Amino acid sequence: MNDPYDLVLENAALVDGTGAAARKADVAVRGDRIAAVEAELPEAEKAAAARRIDLNGRVLSPGFVDVHSHGELEPLADNSAAGKILEGVTTEISGNCGCTPFPLFGELRKRYEREARDDYGWGPESLNWTSVAEYFERLDEKGCTLNRGFLLGHGCLRAAVNGYGDNHVGADGKARMLRETEAALDAGVFGLSTGLVYPPGCYAPLDEVVDLAKVCANRGALYTSHMRCEGDRIEMAIDETLTIARKSGARTQISHLKTSQQRNWHKIAFLEKTLLPARREGLDFHADRYPYVASSTGLDAVLPRWAYAGGNDEELKRLNDPATCANLEAEVLGKNTTVDYWERILVAGVIDESLRAEIAGRSIADIARSWSVRPFEAMRRILIEDKLRTSAIFFSMSEENLEKILSWDFVMIASDATARNVKGPTKVAHPHPRTFGTFPRVLAKYVRERKLFTLEEAIHRMTALPADIFHLRGRGRISKGCFADLVVFDAEGIRDEATFADPNRFPTGIEMVFVNGTLVVDAGAILEVRPGRVLRHAA
Repeated sequence: MNDPYDLVLENAALVDGTGAAARKADVAVRGDRIAAVEAELPEAEKAAAARRIDLNGRVLSPGFVDVHSHGELEPLADNSAAGKILEGVTTEISGNCGCTPFPLFGELRKRYEREARDDYGWGPESLNWTSVAEYFERLDEKGCTLNRGFLLGHGCLRAAVNGYGDNHVGADGKARMLRETEAALDAGVFGLSTGLVYPPGCYAPLDEVVDLAKVCANRGALYTSHMRCEGDRIEMAIDETLTIARKSGARTQISHLKTSQQRNWHKIAFLEKTLLPARREGLDFHADRYPYVASSTGLDAVLPRWAYAGGNDEELKRLNDPATCANLEAEVLGKNTTVDYWERILVAGVIDESLRAEIAGRSIADIARSWSVRPFEAMRRILIEDKLRTSAIFFSMSEENLEKILSWDFVMIASDATARNVKGPTKVAHPHPRTFGTFPRVLAKYVRERKLFTLEEAIHRMTALPADIFHLRGRGRISKGCFADLVVFDAEGIRDEATFADPNRFPTGIEMVFVNGTLVVDAGAILEVRPGRVLRHAA
């Protein structure tokens, strides 16, 4: 006879992650695995379990998988991952958009030492790793509420090897980048990510990216990309991304697929006529998207890419030079001619405390009016005073296009957010609401209210589909033998509470979250357990 179950969840409305219709079921857990899934387990087996919970028809689903997350020093600063675990996220993939805190040497180390000091008051000795494997060891020691997997960030790899300049990576540098990519894959990263709009990744030629993606293809790992453009030149960027997929043979993931700026909203037709046929022809790629019409990134993303060359010190010199700034302003205004352009840029994270109290949560236009300066000048002052660390929210997308993209069956749900808290060291003054609301928002707005897709399809996009694409073995489904990453929620009561006006709010309706068989969230509160693991890729 088998040992008694550690846990039985009975009378569940089971949505198992596969897309199959919801059904009544009992689910038993032993250790970190699902031991049984039955319409009704024998009463004797349920009675013998160490714990027995009657769900009374509430939804039981696999834990959500956030395939587009960020988080570099944050996991070492706060291991509660409150913003994610309280959404029902039990696994996140970080290292997107070309950004990871490894391999930590060269100019990359200098940058992270500055960030560690500015954000957390840490000294250089706190960054006690160089390799991916060593960073993973630090995370294992720290523990977490949820599971974390990582990609290798191409931009940070390039910065470590070649600095932040726009110079060509020579043969020796290219060879080192290839070796570091192999080492990262050996350590268990799930693939390579690029941020081809950010420095220094934006300076990389096509052949550099293709050669690195080939290393991933040879190991069954992914290539993911924040493309070179998501608006004015999106046609070129899509063509480049599909070319990389074809030339490298790597399974490919397009990050936060969108058509940015109103002048480009009509290009949704180009995406549809390009991406859907490419998939029908057999090209292996997917995409992710967050359920909001505003993006968030560094405020200096407004500037043209030549402004970044050489790293932060050189960028600040340009912002402090009147002649250079005149050229920057002319280029920015020439590209963005709509009357409300600056009204649609909201200041989010601010490092400088005195500046934060004055400007966080306000638009650049509003700040400019209060300072009696031009909007560009207001932005310039903010970037200089906050040492380029200011983040912003950009209202640039169409709700109609968002729903169209979400309706495509190769698009997964993702937050594009760091696991933050509403208090403590990882709190941001005015974050994007996706930080706390992404997954409940899909279930509330796009399933329950808009009926864009069924509950079963939405859960599939959040669980089994990403688990399959990212090779998260044994996760994303409620099936015997799978890891017991589970979420219990009220299908009629789940709701995102975070808004653009008031973003630091947790969702409602998620009642319990289990990670590797351990109850982590109970009655909406995080417990003092940290059963999450650093996940390693295995092809």
